[in-house]
Parts: sequence; structure tokens; C-alpha cells
Amino acid sequence: MKYQSKILALKYRPSNFQDLIGQEYLVDTIQKSIELNKIPNAYIFTGIRGVGKTTTARIVAKMLNCTVFDKNNNPDLDNCEQAKAITEDRHPDVIEIDAASNTSVENARDIIENVKYNPVLGKYKVYIIDEVHMLSKSAFNALLKTLEEPPPHSKFIFATTEISKVPITILSRCQRFDLRRVDKRTLLNFLEGIAEKETISISKDALSLIVKASEGSVRDSLSILDQANIFKSEKEITVEEIINMLGFAKQTDLYELSKYILDNNLLKLIAMLDEMYQRGSETSKIIEDMMNIINWSCKLKINKELLNDEFLTEEDKNFASYIIQFDQGKLNIFWQSLIKGYDEIKISPQPHSTLEMVLLRCAFLLNDNQSIDSEEKKKSEINQNISQASPNLDQVIQNKVNQPPKISLKDKIDIHNLFFQFYGKNFSPLMAGIIMENIQVVEFSEKNKILHINVIDKNFNGSDELYKNINTEYELKVTEKKEITTIETIKSLYKQELIEQEMKTDEFKKVLAKFPNAKIIDVEELERGDENDG
Repeated sequence: MKYQSKILALKYRPSNFQDLIGQEYLVDTIQKSIELNKIPNAYIFTGIRGVGKTTTARIVAKMLNCTVFDKNNNPDLDNCEQAKAITEDRHPDVIEIDAASNTSVENARDIIENVKYNPVLGKYKVYIIDEVHMLSKSAFNALLKTLEEPPPHSKFIFATTEISKVPITILSRCQRFDLRRVDKRTLLNFLEGIAEKETISISKDALSLIVKASEGSVRDSLSILDQANIFKSEKEITVEEIINMLGFAKQTDLYELSKYILDNNLLKLIAMLDEMYQRGSETSKIIEDMMNIINWSCKLKINKELLNDEFLTEEDKNFASYIIQFDQGKLNIFWQSLIKGYDEIKISPQPHSTLEMVLLRCAFLLNDNQSIDSEEKKKSEINQNISQASPNLDQVIQNKVNQPPKISLKDKIDIHNLFFQFYGKNFSPLMAGIIMENIQVVEFSEKNKILHINVIDKNFNGSDELYKNINTEYELKVTEKKEITTIETIKSLYKQELIEQEMKTDEFKKVLAKFPNAKIIDVEELERGDENDG
């Protein structure tokens, strides 16, 4: 804490283990290993951004090289010149490397070449490699031998946010520490202390929102607090200012959106979305926050003790009393619809319009499909709907054909694509996704006016619109199926078929002759069809 920087994240960056919050297990383990002189050749620290990976690496480097000890024989980092030099990035024996910009095998060889030389000032030469997962495969391989048997005066400390990308051969040579997200209470107390030291006036609700936004990252929380202190228009930083600054939607607005969807109040739903859009709320953030709300609601159905969370506001509790009335099945449908919508928004050229369609689809699903908790209840609803079906629909079902003749997987994909293109340009896009999830197109010809489909039951969502618009012009044939093979499954089967065909070719047999264990693991561009043969 000796930085003179005005940036809070730098000013309050821990310089010793006493200042490092939320990582008690790591601190105790490393301190004991150094006291007992059981120091591994290499450490690897992993965790989300801003929890202290690089900071911890620097503290370890200080402890390894510290020459001043307190009365308990522990390294006195505050009074050690070696530690101060490391803090100020001027120690010749502590080398920090950013793997994101030094990824090549040549960079790894430079390290290997220099590691054999003795330290200049300290006891150990310490290499801190940040974002180590960015190293190339050849760079990792080059380091293997050095990590296993480094010179006694050299230590390696790796830091990464993506531990899964680090080869197991590297991990096996390191002592691994997983840095945890800092819990809400610890982080809130920490920020309150910083605000007091810096004489920053901020409401507790605003601090709680910062804690939520940082997701357990200390650095992120300090950066947001710093930004809010600059952004503020009044003497005290308020919740509204944090929301505006980060592009968040108000929690009350998110609760209202959820209610409008569940209550099928579409006019207010669209109006609320437009209002939030005009205020600058981020589209992706809206749906992420709604996913969090539904996730919390589902867990609340299981564990009522969640209502005792000290961070819950009155708005949270009021929404909880509303959402608790809905069954788990309905909330699961809500969640699945949001998940699918999230992917659609990410690839959409018009995110806001897509969000509108996603939430309208949620409302349609939730209010067209009632509770699915009981199978008997579902059957009862189906039978009731059958009795209310239109005469035309009954006639269609009565005239349904037998199981259709087998056609190739490629033909199935082409038929599906043709129908989807036709349907998408002629009818409501809101219903397209629903219908395509509940039917399997067996035969379709726009020229000959023929449509043959499989459906789960004759009351699938969107049936009224489909029959209304197509039955008058098309020869419509319907086959009922308990389960529908999705187009994704058909594509997967077709890909496997192409692989099997390719494995029978003379060219592949030649490959097998030289490489007996060779396999074809993927075939791209299904639309190419027979062109993939050979």
C-alpha cells in the first residue's frame, strides 16, 4: 500500500499477505511452505480476473528474497529493501513476462538460457509468467525439462484465468492454487474501508451494487468505485449513478419485465423495453440479469432460506413473494427460453429487436404451456384442447398418412431448409422458432403444394397458425410422433454418414496403410453433399 498513484486499484494493491483478502487458505499454505523451506519449483495461480493472482506472485517473490525478519522470524516485507525493489518493479532477479505478447518458443528458450545464471541481488531468481495459457504448444514443451529440474536458485510462478488451456504436463510440475472469488460480505467491508480512507461519500446500496457488478473481483470493484467517484453529480454516490455508469437496468425494471412476461402483458412489456433502451441499458446485460433472476427464483423454490440473505432489498423480497406462486416447470421453460435467446442476441445484427422477439416468445411459451409438473395434468390439457380443435384440423388428423417412406439424411436437411425459408418469408417470425421446434418436415414442395410433417401431438404450439395459412392451399399430411428427431440430430447423423463413406474410399485406405491409427473426426459444410466423397 505504498503506491502514490491516485488510481485506487494500484494504490490499494496488496504488498503483503496481510492485505490480501479472501484467500486465507492460499496464504496459510504458502507461508508454512516457506517457513519449512518446502518450496516447490513452480507455482501456478488460477482464478477469475482481479482476485490477486499476479499480486500473490509478487508477494511470494518478495518472501523468497526477503532478508529482513520480524521478531517471529517471518519476512518483514515493509522494511526490506529487496521487497521494496520488487514492489517498485526494479529488482533484477524478479522477471515478469506477459505470455500474451511473448508466446513463441524463442521466448521460452530465452528463459531457459538465462535461468542458469545466478541471481544478482536476491536469494532466488523468480520468473513470473502472467496469462501463461497463451504460450504456444512448442513453448510449453521447451519449458518442461527446466520446470522439472530447474537450478536451485530459480523459481517459476505462473498465473492464468484459463487453467484448462494449460497442458497437463505443465500442471503436474507445478503446485496449483485456485484463488477464490471474494465473498460479498468481505468485499463490501473492504470497499467501505476504502471509501472511508478516501473520504468517498457513497450509499450502502450503491456499494452493494458495485459488489454485485464486480462478481468477486477486488480489482473490478475498486475500478468501479474509482469511476463512480469521478462520475458522481452529487456529494453522495447513488445507486442510480452506478446503474447509469455501467449501463445496468434497474432491478425493479427487470422484475417488472419478468412479471409482464409471466402475466402475458405484452403491451407493457414492449413499452418497458423501449424505455430501458432509451436509457441506454445494454441488451445483452438485460437478458443476463433476467437469467440471474430466474436462476435465483428456481433456487428459491428449493430453498426458502435464501430469503434470509442480508443483501436482499425490499424489491427482492416483494418479487420473491410473487414468483414463488409459479411452479418449477414453468420457471424451467422461462430459463431455457432465455438461454436460447441469449445465443440469438449475440449473433443478431439488431440486438434490441431480437431481445423484443425473445421476450415475446417467452411470454407466448409461458402462457400457452401451463404447468408441466404433472404428466397426468398435461394429458388432460391435451385432451381438452383436442375437443376444442377446429373441424379442419380434425379432418387433417383423421386423414393422416402412415409412416412416410425412408429418404436420405441429405434430403431431410434440404427439405427442412426449404420449408424454413418459405415459412420465414410468408408468416410470423415470432412463431417460426416455436413451430420448427415441434415439427419434423418429411416432404415439402412449394411447386406442387405438398406438405407432410411429423408432430409430437396435434396440439403443438403454433398449430392454429400453421393450419390456417397452409391447409387451404396445400395438401397437408400429418403423422403423429411421441418424439421428434430434431434437424440438429439429422445433421449429426448425416455428418457421421459422410465420415463413414469417406473411410471407405481408396484415398483413405492409402492413408491407413501409412498411419494405421488415422481417423476422420469431422466433416464440415454438410450442404456440399456428395462433393465430400473423395
